Amino acid sequence: MSADDLTDSRILIVDDQPANLGALSSVLQMRGYNNVKCLNDSRQAVQVVAEYEPDLILLDLHMPHMDGLAVMDQLPTVVDKDDFVPVLVLTGDGTAGAKEKALARGAQDFLSKPLNGTEVNLRVKNLLQTRNLHRQLKAQNSSLEATNRKLKEAQSHLIQSEKMASLGQLVAGIAHEINNPLAFVINNLFLVREGLGKLAAQTAPDLFPESHLTISKMCSRVNEMQEGTDRVKDLVSKLRTFSRLDEGKFKTIDIHESIESVLLFLRHKTEGRIQVERQYGDLHNLSCFAGELNQVLMNVIANGIDSIRSEGKITVQTTEESGFVVIKVSDTGGGIPQQIRNRVFEPFFTTKPVGHGTGLGLAISYGIMQAHKGSIDFLSKVGEGTQFVLRIPTSLESEG
Repeated sequence: MSADDLTDSRILIVDDQPANLGALSSVLQMRGYNNVKCLNDSRQAVQVVAEYEPDLILLDLHMPHMDGLAVMDQLPTVVDKDDFVPVLVLTGDGTAGAKEKALARGAQDFLSKPLNGTEVNLRVKNLLQTRNLHRQLKAQNSSLEATNRKLKEAQSHLIQSEKMASLGQLVAGIAHEINNPLAFVINNLFLVREGLGKLAAQTAPDLFPESHLTISKMCSRVNEMQEGTDRVKDLVSKLRTFSRLDEGKFKTIDIHESIESVLLFLRHKTEGRIQVERQYGDLHNLSCFAGELNQVLMNVIANGIDSIRSEGKITVQTTEESGFVVIKVSDTGGGIPQQIRNRVFEPFFTTKPVGHGTGLGLAISYGIMQAHKGSIDFLSKVGEGTQFVLRIPTSLESEG
């Protein structure tokens, strides 16, 4: 219904006098209003309003059984509080007191009987235009709210991306600084182990048993040191993988290396209380926006860890199904209550305490998966845990 064409408006007239109903109905129909409904029993008014959903109500103030004030008192039970349905009160009582009561109970305008057709038409037109304006403003506000929400999401996404990029640069620097002295230690450790072996062989006939035991212990310690340096070397390798992922470019990555780099950064949250089980399929390479996919993995795995209050298990499974790489992250946490499942991907919705979450992690993840022409879904049972399922097309190509 346009602002200029109000003739399709639904108008409800409630008056106990059939003569008044007929006169009002005729006046309105002569002005082109064809959706006019008349009711002479005010006790049915609230039910009729709920069924007919009028755009305007013409309501007699003094009626038997239920007067106009009582009807207005009950209208909020059937009219949405965000909707605006104007009420034009009609009465033969022209006193200021009657008018004040009607306006105080929610009426928008007041007409004294006997009614003048021109005046009725003018008031009806003004109130319908006001309703139309209200609906337009409501629609514009909804549009502005949606735009504002998208701007906040984009801003938060940008901030998160900047944080991840900065973290990637920091990690790359740390990995580089560790790698140089580590190479020095590994090389010298090799020489020490080799020298100990030669020394033991050359001096074996001349050594006391106690000396043999000492050399054996030294060789054992050197082997332990070798294991330690191998672990540090593996750690540096994963750090470098993580830093490369945060370049934010479309590239081909080893999906399992990516998952391992994320698990490495979350190890402080799992160590000693949460078992991490890997069920990797026979797949490796995936073309994607590496940095963004890394964000999704971080969000989903971190949420799974946070859902486990004490001890539990996180399972990460990868498979390839019908042209999609499928990553399933399962936890043994408390599960997601049924009443909030439709809000999981809603921006700014979070069940975490203030200061512990923005409610944007999964909303951003949803957008990233959409950009990858993939999907993110979940299955959950209260008291048993939740499984998030990520699907990324294997044939994804960069658009830029």
